[in-house]
Amino acid sequence: MSVLTRHWELKLFALGVSMVFWTVVATTEKSDLIMAAPLELDNIPAGLEVKGDRPDSVDVQLHGLRGTLSRLGTDRVKARLNLAGSAAGEVTMRVLPEQITVPPGITVVRVNPSRVRLILGSPRS
Repeated sequence: MSVLTRHWELKLFALGVSMVFWTVVATTEKSDLIMAAPLELDNIPAGLEVKGDRPDSVDVQLHGLRGTLSRLGTDRVKARLNLAGSAAGEVTMRVLPEQITVPPGITVVRVNPSRVRLILGSPRS
């Protein structure tokens, strides 16, 4: 009897147990991920629009299960700024972790840049 085939049932069992342990560790381990979140501007006051350059996205550091983060698509993370009540001119808005939309089970640790500068003006100017 060959060394490879001797006690094959035990070897197969050991392989199965090791695969189960690997799966448990790989899916329950916490990890961090940095990704770009598109910047969406809500409630722009009537008669105003964003002028000049504005950032398209902000970088966010996310924390969660490694398996969840690895399956996370860029379309599931968004930064939303509410411009209601803003006046014409230069506006500096803080981007807080609470303003980042993420799926359940994922936490926003940090946002970079934490402030966004926008210029609001009338469409004709």
